[in-house]
Amino acid sequence: MTAAVALGVLGAPGLAQAAPAGTVDAGVPLSSVVYGTGCVYTLRVPVNSSGTVTFWEKRQGSPEHLIGSDVPDGAAATLEWWPRTIGDRLVYAKQNGVVGPSTVLRVRQGYGSGGMCFAV
Repeated sequence: MTAAVALGVLGAPGLAQAAPAGTVDAGVPLSSVVYGTGCVYTLRVPVNSSGTVTFWEKRQGSPEHLIGSDVPDGAAATLEWWPRTIGDRLVYAKQNGVVGPSTVLRVRQGYGSGGMCFAV
């Protein structure tokens, strides 16, 4: 085993670890401050490595819930998200066991469907 391989296997200090490289971005909803139940949004998170990225949401007092997963194509992973219940939640991504920073998304009643949807 070469020294470079050994360092990669052992996780030498200073080497970048495969992980989400920022917060999950759900884009700007039509209503601009809240997201709507039944509406569809594209979640996007920058990543610094290949490997499956999982997207998660967590409501206060509830266990985390897997939204879905994506294998990044380039420097970002994306996933379509349809919030099903009203309430604020933390949304974050995980890659290779590392949890990225979370963002709070406010979900309210959605009117319409898909991309032609708004929340109040």
